[in-house]
Amino acid sequence: MIEALHFLRPLWLVAIPAIVFVWWLVRRRETRRRDVAAFVAPHLRAALTVNRQAQGRYLAVDGVAIAVLIAAVAAAGPTWSKQVSPWFEEAAPLVIAIEITDSMRSNDLPPTRLDRARFEVLDLVEARTGSRTALIAYAGSAHIVIPPSADAKVLKLFLEGLDPVVMPTPGTDARTVLPVASQLLGEDQAIGTLLFINDGFESADVDALAEFAQLPGTPAMAALVVGTDAGGVALLPDGAPVLSETGGPLDTSIDTGVLNRVASAGVSVIRAQPGGADTRRLVRTIQSNLRQADDPDAEWKDEGWWLVWPALLLALSWFRRGWTMKW
Repeated sequence: MIEALHFLRPLWLVAIPAIVFVWWLVRRRETRRRDVAAFVAPHLRAALTVNRQAQGRYLAVDGVAIAVLIAAVAAAGPTWSKQVSPWFEEAAPLVIAIEITDSMRSNDLPPTRLDRARFEVLDLVEARTGSRTALIAYAGSAHIVIPPSADAKVLKLFLEGLDPVVMPTPGTDARTVLPVASQLLGEDQAIGTLLFINDGFESADVDALAEFAQLPGTPAMAALVVGTDAGGVALLPDGAPVLSETGGPLDTSIDTGVLNRVASAGVSVIRAQPGGADTRRLVRTIQSNLRQADDPDAEWKDEGWWLVWPALLLALSWFRRGWTMKW
């Protein structure tokens, strides 16, 4: 904030030396007047002095000078942040990459992780009404489901059809999402956000995500992780458990160590939770990513009004009894 501090109307700052000079002249005169009064008999001086209690270190001119100085700084228009234009906020696209794998069939978040992910997508789209959202489905490979669109009904229709059986390549590879997301965003990468909705990442994803985050002009990244650390039982539509390559039940536990590494790589990691708190946090994260982008139409916010209150408080001192000053 200190680095961005500047003034919208810096010419008003020219008044500060003049205010200080006038204050010095008036205070000097008041000081001389008190020095002359020292030669008057004490009982007469006490009767002739107005506001004897204020004849110490603090004079009326001091309060006036401080109030006027504050007003001059306020008139100069101090600012340190920009106001993003509404058009810029609505134009910022979001690319959602949802994991469609057998581990997403786990029932630790009922009814399943995949169903919960669908609900999260719909809640997020509803919270961003009018904004463009694209959808990518990924497993061992990533595929475009919907290009950036503001039509929530179309998004819901395609979401309901996503199932691990339709994915052409088995596995879990979040790295494949990165070039597809860049293709979808095009020239809007710098103002967009790439959101992963999954039940975790693989160790091989960490370096790729970190490298992508460091590239200039790439979208900000976030991840909504659905599922508990211990995991659950992944069930097929017929109720049979999903088996691993070794023949046992599929391990659906979440590796929190990898999640911590992903967060350190520049991805905002949010865990899914009931009550809509995760959706609200996602919206704030997306808006924060947007504010960090360079909006050519953004205007600096005039923060000078904050200084009006201390100036008014000082002005109240003029209502004190006997508080007078001669210029």
